[in-house]
Amino acid sequence: MSLCIVDNYDSFTYNLLHYLQDFEETHVLQHDELDVAKLSMYKAIILSPGPGLPKEKKNLMEIIETYAGKKSILGVCLGMQAIAEYAGASLYNMKDVQHGRAVQIKEVSTHSKLFEGLSCPLQVGLYHSWAVDANTLPSNLKPVAFSSTNHLMAIESEDMMLSAVQFHPESVLSPQGRSLLENWYKSL
Repeated sequence: MSLCIVDNYDSFTYNLLHYLQDFEETHVLQHDELDVAKLSMYKAIILSPGPGLPKEKKNLMEIIETYAGKKSILGVCLGMQAIAEYAGASLYNMKDVQHGRAVQIKEVSTHSKLFEGLSCPLQVGLYHSWAVDANTLPSNLKPVAFSSTNHLMAIESEDMMLSAVQFHPESVLSPQGRSLLENWYKSL
């Protein structure tokens, strides 16, 4: 078996690929060209970053609907927003666009599998203008990390097998990003 990155046409997708290939064979499929049923052959699914909003991406919500609770899914940036919206949370347009900005994560849940063993505060790289409203998260999605500006940076749901980060672990602005991806992979 192997991993699959669903590419939402983002330049960071192949940075994710290079990190994940260190753990296991990984394939990239474009969101608008894949057959959702064929994702069943993969061990786990990564929803890549990308421009726009989750509802603008073909197959994104169907992938989550089909595989949540059956396969581990990791959402990155747009992928986190898609998971949150799927579960019933709301997005908001940020006042200040966060493209190429490094921020500190100041608060991490002690029960987070993604952040296990990582030193906090930790620096992460942001590339987004939309964010998940933490106040609208349903009870089955747990907020696990917040930035120093109190923006939600990560969510997890054990029963739905979902994990997601708003930041880019594959960016050079996220020095512990590879370790976070390795934590996710080890939890499969």
